[in-house]
Amino acid sequence: MNVERLCVHITHLIHVPIHRFDKNGKRMNVYIDRGEQQDVFSCDGRFTEQLLQKGREEYPTFYQEPHQIIYGIVKAVDSIYVMGPCCISHTEAAASGYIVKAHSMDPSQPYKVPIASLDDFFEVIMMLYEAAAGRTIRREEMLQKNFVSDEKIHSMRRHLNKVMYELHENAAVHNPYSQELREQEAIRKGDEEALIRSFEESFVGRYGTLSHDPLRQMKDMSIVVITLASRSAIAGGLIPEVAFSMSDAFIQHIEEMKDILAAGTYARQAEIEYCRAVHDLAVKKNRQNPLITRCKSLIVSQLHSKLSVKDIAGQLGITPGYLSHLFLQEEGIKLTEYILREKIEASKKELVYMEKPLDEVAYSFGFASQSHFGQAFKKCTGMTPKAYREEYGIR
Repeated sequence: MNVERLCVHITHLIHVPIHRFDKNGKRMNVYIDRGEQQDVFSCDGRFTEQLLQKGREEYPTFYQEPHQIIYGIVKAVDSIYVMGPCCISHTEAAASGYIVKAHSMDPSQPYKVPIASLDDFFEVIMMLYEAAAGRTIRREEMLQKNFVSDEKIHSMRRHLNKVMYELHENAAVHNPYSQELREQEAIRKGDEEALIRSFEESFVGRYGTLSHDPLRQMKDMSIVVITLASRSAIAGGLIPEVAFSMSDAFIQHIEEMKDILAAGTYARQAEIEYCRAVHDLAVKKNRQNPLITRCKSLIVSQLHSKLSVKDIAGQLGITPGYLSHLFLQEEGIKLTEYILREKIEASKKELVYMEKPLDEVAYSFGFASQSHFGQAFKKCTGMTPKAYREEYGIR
C-alpha cells in the first residue's frame, strides 16, 4: 500500500488529520476525516515550523501540548508527515479550547480536536513511518528515543543514589516483605479473616515514600495496594478483565478523594472486595458447570463485539441450543438476557467516566443504533443513557 492511501485509511480509522509537507515546509496535502473546520497549521505558521524542525529521519518524533494533546512527526526522504493534533484523554472540550486560543484560531468558528487512545496513536505512527521512511522500528525503541535521554537517565540514577544514601544514613527499613506476602496470599485464597489479620500485624519499618505531598503519598500508596491486590485476585481465579475493571473503578474513586484517611481506608476496603470476589468465585466454581464458567469468561472478553449465542457456542464447541438450555438451567436467566445485562453494566462505566458521545458508546458495545442502545439501557435500568450520565457522571 502506498503512503497516500495509508494516510487516507489512518484518518478514517482514528479521525486524526495528517498533513504532508515538502522539505522546505510547504504544505503538499491534507488528509482529514472531519469535514471543514479550522486548521492549526494554517493559523499558526510559527508553530508549524517548530514541529517540522523536530522531525528526525531515524525515528518518529512526538510533540506534546497541555491537555494531553499530541502530535506525531514522520520525516521521509522528500516529505514530512505531521499527524495531529490529537487528544489522548477524554477532555476534548478543554483541549479544543486550548488549541483555539494557543494557535490564534477564530473562537467564533467551531473546532473539535479528535480523540484517540495513545496505543492507537503509536501504532498508526509506526505504520506511517514504515511506509514513508521505508524502515521499521519497535515501539519501545521509539519511546526510548523520544522520552529517555542520557540526561534523564543520569538524573534518575542521581536521584536513586540520593535515596539510597539517605536510607543508609538514617538506618531506615521498609515494611517487611513477609507481611506483604501474607496479605496477597490471603487475597489469592479468598480468605478474608487472614487478610484482616495481616492488616493488624505490627512491624518495624515504614512504607516507601512515593510523594512528599501527604495526600498524593496516600493516593499513590493506595494505587500500589490495589494494583497488587488485583494481580493476586487474578492468581486466585478472578477473570482478568473483571479484576482490571475493578482496579480502574477503585483507583478513579481514590483519585477524586481529598481526605488522606479516607483514601487509605478505601484502599483496604478494595483489598477486601477483591478477597470476597475470589471467595465467591470459588464457591460458584464448586457448583458451576465448567462450560458456563468458560461461557462467562468469553462474554467478558468480547463485550465490545456483536455477541450471539451461535458465536459463543462455536467457540465452546457445542450447539447453540444446548448452550442456551444449559445456561438457563444453571443460571436461571436466558443467555441472551445475560449478555445484554453485562453489556449494559459495562456501558454504565463509559457513561460515567468517559465523555464519548452516546452513539459511540452504543456502537462500541455492538448495538445497531443509538436508539436500540437507549431502549435496551432503559429496559435494564429504568433510565435513558443520557439521564444516567447526567445523574452519575463525573462533574
